[in-house]
Amino acid sequence: MSAVWKLDFITAHMQQAEAALELFGATTWASEKIDNPLLTQDDIEGDWRFGVYFEGKPDLSSLQLPEDAVATLAPVPPRDWVSQNQQNLPPIAIAPLYLHGSHDRPRDGHWRNIEMQAGQAFGSGHHGTTQGCLYLFVELLKRYTPHTIADIGCGSGTLAIAAAKLCGSSDTILASDNDPVAVRVTRSNLALNRVAPQIRAFTALGMQHKAYQGRRFDVIFANIMAGPLVHLAADFEAHVSATGRVILSGLLNEQARRVKARCRAAGFRVESQKIIGAWTSLCLKR
Repeated sequence: MSAVWKLDFITAHMQQAEAALELFGATTWASEKIDNPLLTQDDIEGDWRFGVYFEGKPDLSSLQLPEDAVATLAPVPPRDWVSQNQQNLPPIAIAPLYLHGSHDRPRDGHWRNIEMQAGQAFGSGHHGTTQGCLYLFVELLKRYTPHTIADIGCGSGTLAIAAAKLCGSSDTILASDNDPVAVRVTRSNLALNRVAPQIRAFTALGMQHKAYQGRRFDVIFANIMAGPLVHLAADFEAHVSATGRVILSGLLNEQARRVKARCRAAGFRVESQKIIGAWTSLCLKR
C-alpha cells in the first residue's frame, strides 16, 4: 500500500477551501474551527484548520487554495492510528442498534449488535454523520418497511450492516464505494457480522454500475460529502422508488441549505433531519 501523505493549512475561507479540494479531487479531509471567543461554533467565519490525506505523494501544482492558506505537506508515520484509537472509543447505542469494537462485549436481549473494525477505511460508527443516518433509519422503520436498499459510499459498511440487521427479509443490499480499500474493509465487516449473504459489496463511482441500472430502491444511503451529493441528486431521483427515501449525510451544518436546495430541484422534500454537533443528516422523500 502507498504511503499516506497529509496536507495541513489554516484559512479564514472555509467554503473556498472546500471547493478547491473538491475540484482538485481530494476525497479525505477533516476541518475544525480554531477557537475564537468572539464567534460561535456554528459560525463559518473565523480561521479553520484543515488536514487533507492522500494515498501517495500528491502533485499539488493544480490545487488553488485561498490566498491566506500556507500549506505544509508531509508523510504520515506508518502507524495503524485507527486500530489504536478504537481501543479508546466507547460503544454507540442507537436502539435497537449497538455498535461496538472487538474489545467490548455485545449486548443481550433485543439489541442488534454490530461489531465494527474500521481498519483502513472511514467509518467505525462514531462519526456524527454515521450516527445521524442510523438515527434517521431507525426512526423511518417505525413507519415504513423497505425491501430494496443501497448504500452509496459505504465506507466500512456500517449502514449496510445495520440495514441487514434490521431488515432481514429485504432483497440483497447493494453497498458500493469508489475506494477499493473501503470495499475490502466492508467485506471483512460483513463476514465479521455474519451478514455477507445479505449484502453485495463492490467498487463503483456513485451509481455508475450495472448493478444499479434500471433499478429503484426503497432506501438509498449516501454518507459522503456535500459536493458529490449535489452531483448525485439526479441519480437519486432516478433510482429511488415511488415511496422510497434517501438518507444522506456528510454535510456540515452550513452546507445543508445548498444540498437541500439541489435535492428539492430534483423533486425531493425533506421529511426529517438530525443534527449531531457540526453535522447534518437528512431523510428525503418525493
